[in-house]
Amino acid sequence: MTNKKVLVFAGTWEGHKLAEHFENHGYSGEFCVATEYGGEILKMGKASSSIKILEGRMMPEAMEEKLRNTAYDLIIDATHPYAVVVTENLKEACKKTSREYVRLLRRETELEGEGIVQVKDIEEAVEFLNSIDDKVLLTTGSKDLSRFAEVDNFKERLFPRILPSHESLDLALNAGIPSKNIICMQGPFSADLNIATMKQFGCKFLVSKNTGKAGGMEDKLKCIDAGYKLLIIGRPNKEEGLNLEEVIDKVDQLFKK
Repeated sequence: MTNKKVLVFAGTWEGHKLAEHFENHGYSGEFCVATEYGGEILKMGKASSSIKILEGRMMPEAMEEKLRNTAYDLIIDATHPYAVVVTENLKEACKKTSREYVRLLRRETELEGEGIVQVKDIEEAVEFLNSIDDKVLLTTGSKDLSRFAEVDNFKERLFPRILPSHESLDLALNAGIPSKNIICMQGPFSADLNIATMKQFGCKFLVSKNTGKAGGMEDKLKCIDAGYKLLIIGRPNKEEGLNLEEVIDKVDQLFKK
């Protein structure tokens, strides 16, 4: 097997599956995750014999410097579909350093029917939430919680489900969310657990991004059958890229050259 250098920006389910494929085939690679918690999750169940995990967010300058200092054969962007800034910075760094860039893109779930309200961004989501009085289960992550603080009576109405990490909890508390409202859990979450959580906190709406099948969208949709409603925030960009199977095939071809 030839000595190839691959850098993966991970942090998603697809990134984890890609790391498993590298380990199972003995491929060497570097996997970048934004947080220490992300690194811990990526390491779970792995011998870490062939992959190197790098923790910490990279500024654009650091990305470009890293790509210039190492002759990577392939850069794989397996970041979250809503991590727009990271993707834009990585694309630009690859362009400046003439590195091959591949976007591992999670497919959207087709949404239609009653019980689903779709908005284009968080601003529209806040506007909609201010038009109703219901309690809501927020499953959009911790980074944008401060923006949801613009919802009327948010301390009584918002119940965010976030990752069980110090960083996520700090973001929630700093946004003014009462600790009794914060649900710290690691997914994946079943339909039954989603429904039970909605019932426990008296929520009528589940707020989510279009996270696709890998992000548990299908189990969230089953809340509708139980009488609940979904508020879905659309993706910021219409991206082009490869699915997980296509990226794995590209990696296999690279290491077999």
